[in-house]
Formats: sequence, C-alpha cells, structure tokens
Amino acid sequence: MERNIARLKSEYFDILVIGGGINGCAIARDASLRGAKAALIEKDDFASGASGKTTKLIHGGIRYLEQFNFKLVYEALRERAIILKTVPHLVHPIEFILPAYKGDPRTLLKIRTGAFIYDQLAGRDNIRCHRPLKRDEVILLEENIGSRNLKGGVLYCDGQMDDIRLCLDNAISAYQAGSSVANKVKAIGLIKEKGRIIGIEAKDRLTGEDLTIRAKVVVNATGAWSNQIVKMDKPDATPITRPTKGVHIVYRKLPHTRAILLSAHKDKRFFFIIPWRGVTLIGTTDTDHAGSADEVYASGDDVEYLLEETQRAFPHEHIDRAGMITTYAGLRPLVNTQGIAPWHVSREHTIKESASGLISVVGGKYTTYRHLAEEVVDMVLSKLRDKNFKRCVTQKIGPSSPVSGEEDLDLHKCIERAVKYEMANSLTDLLVRRLQFATTPSLGLDRLEECGRIMGEFLNWSGAQKESEMRLYKEEMRKNTTN
Repeated sequence: MERNIARLKSEYFDILVIGGGINGCAIARDASLRGAKAALIEKDDFASGASGKTTKLIHGGIRYLEQFNFKLVYEALRERAIILKTVPHLVHPIEFILPAYKGDPRTLLKIRTGAFIYDQLAGRDNIRCHRPLKRDEVILLEENIGSRNLKGGVLYCDGQMDDIRLCLDNAISAYQAGSSVANKVKAIGLIKEKGRIIGIEAKDRLTGEDLTIRAKVVVNATGAWSNQIVKMDKPDATPITRPTKGVHIVYRKLPHTRAILLSAHKDKRFFFIIPWRGVTLIGTTDTDHAGSADEVYASGDDVEYLLEETQRAFPHEHIDRAGMITTYAGLRPLVNTQGIAPWHVSREHTIKESASGLISVVGGKYTTYRHLAEEVVDMVLSKLRDKNFKRCVTQKIGPSSPVSGEEDLDLHKCIERAVKYEMANSLTDLLVRRLQFATTPSLGLDRLEECGRIMGEFLNWSGAQKESEMRLYKEEMRKNTTN
C-alpha cells in the first residue's frame, strides 16, 4: 500500500471518502469490491482517532437493553457474528462476569433478565448462552473480585478485537481492491459546480502540495471532525455530531482472567475491566467534549473516577496511579442530541445528505461498521445508477491481513512491512498503531532509538528529522501519562 498522490490528482472517482477511521476504510473497501472507483484520504493516520482508542470489543452492547434499544442490540449481535466468522485473526470470543452487589443500581434479577434477552436477540448466532451465577460461583471463577455485599452474577460471552489492526486491514484491503488510499492528506475545501459538490481541495501534509481531487460523490466519514466538513459545505449548518469523550486506563495486570462489567456507583454507568495483552484495560468514561478534536486526553477527574470504581471491584488490591501504564482517549461522534446525559445518547448511526450532495455518516458503534459501510455504498451506488456495480460481499469476505499467525519478532522486518506496505510515515504511526508498543509497560521507549534508526533508513530521514520524530513521540507519551 503506497500513497499514490498522482492518482488522486489525475483520476475522476465515483466516490471519495474523507476519513480513515473504521467507517471510512470500510466504505472505501466495500465500494471498491463492488467495482466502483474509490478514493480514501485521512488527514492524520488510519485509526488515529476514536477507531484506535476503543474498549477493544465487538459486542451487542448489553447495556443498551435498559434503554429498550433492542433494534441496535439486535443489529450489533448480528454483526458480531459476521465479524467473528470473517475476521477470526483479529476477533475472538471473551467471557464476561457481570456481578451484582447490594446497593448496585441494577439488581441481580435485572442483570439476569438482561442476559437472557441478550441471548434471545443473538439467536442461533449466539457465541454461548449465559449462565446465572450464585455468589460462591462468582468467587470461584474470579477469586480476587470483591465479595462484600456480593449477591451473585452472570457469565456471558462477547467478542474482543484488535481495533487498530482491524481498521488498518480494512484500509489495506480497500487498496488491494483498487481504492486510491492516502494518509496525511487533509481536506481543506469543497468544490462545487452549479450548487453540487464535484470534489475537494486538499493538502498533502507530508509535502505541503495542494491537491484537487474530483469525484461524483463525496462521503464525510470523519467522525468527531464531521462538523468541520459540514461547515465547509454550509458555514451556518447546525452541528450534526455531539462528540463525547471516552477515556481508558492501561493498568498493570490485575488478578482476573475474565473481563468484568460493573455498575459504577458514582453515576450508575457500566464500565469494563478487561484483560489485554498482559495488562488490564479499564474504561470507559462518557462525557461531553467541547474542545478541539485534535487534542483529546484523559483528565485527572477521568482517571480518579476509573481508579476509584476499580478499587471497589478489587478491594484487596492497592489501585492507584502508581499502577497506571498510560491512558488513551477518543471522541465518539454521536448524533447531535441535546438535553440528555452523554451515556444515554443513541449509538445508532444515521446517514445524512446535504442539498449539495455531501453524504455524512453520523454516530454508530464500531461493531456495526460493516453494515454501516454497506448502507452508505448502497446509497452512493443508487445515485450513480450504473448497472455494472456488484452486490455487497462483505458479509462473507473479511479484510485480509499481511500479519498472519504469530507476530514477526524481527524488528527490522516489522518496520519494513509498516513503511512499505502499511503507509507508516512517522514514529507515532509505527509505535502507536503498527507495532502497538505505546500500550506496553515500556511505552515503546526502550525501542525508540532503534525504531528511529531503522525507520530513518527506510525513509531517508536526516539526523535532525529522526530526533524530531523521537521528540514528538516522547511528547505524545508524556501527554497520555500526565493527568
């Protein structure tokens, strides 16, 4: 996969997708697989926004049942089954314990009823039926979990994923299917003719070159940046998204073998404690974010909230900042709904078309990305009215991966692959997303010098440029660990 800027400038595309998160990459992939001429641009790097900062779950969303959002849960469970079948190298089943304590906002009866409904909505695509647990059974399965006032619980299954790799593999598969794909290309304006959008003005952030990219249909799949693209189309447009911040803590490995879903006492929200590659993920928060979408980090309050609630789950552990490895935060681009708490805003997606033809994707869950892409491409192709386009095949064919089996431990080969075939062009691209060292106990700092040297050789960096890249990476790690 390479940044073919010449192709972006010279060709006339059926569809141009702005945004290299999971939705944008999946839309470009689906369109190309159907025979459409597609282009995909991303202003930073693939999965650099919310798509690389999730709870790492492909799930139906059991918590949405108490909002009576059965349609969303049903759709997500259907998609969970498809993704488990088509992307087995990146998604696998994981067991959850959902305990109930005296004084919890959700009673034991309520969580057991919810787990039963969850199974029924999954139907024959269910991973495994839930099992009600007595108090002693919960302790037997997770002996270190808090036992005081424990009344019982539920054991059920969902899916765990590598969110970054899944997004990258969709981008790579889009490229392999014929899409023109480029990161570090920013949309800076829309081009119109007789009131209709016919392309965009963009800037290559690596070279500074200005580009004109022409397309029959432009899709805005920029997530938390969607409002900016909408205002390019119509400066006085009402914002279409309500960004809410989700924060996760990467913590030292806590003594649990299964994922745990708990009710927070502070605000009654669900939050997760999940085993992940030798560490524990704790999250997430759900608060409105009014600042820049490019500067999203965990605050001190976010961290204290998660640590306090985790301490209650593991009363015999000393849960404090000393056990933190790092944090990460992303913005959910939820549908702009005011007057209700952020965690009650619907996770369903909508597809909007402006008077000038800009198609914008709003909301959605990571789990339903494939179906969202199918809907968007259906809409685009119906506008193009070309009978030669094929039917959607993503229900049966998942994105392929250049990484198969065990990870190659040869660092030189891993850099080489990231630069030549995965469009990594900065140390942050490499260490945060291609190699994912940024969530390991060392934060990748122990490999920084070596990675900088090897990557610099591939990209012909000067000594000053290599030092600059290393400095930028250290600064990013500092922001994620200073709260």
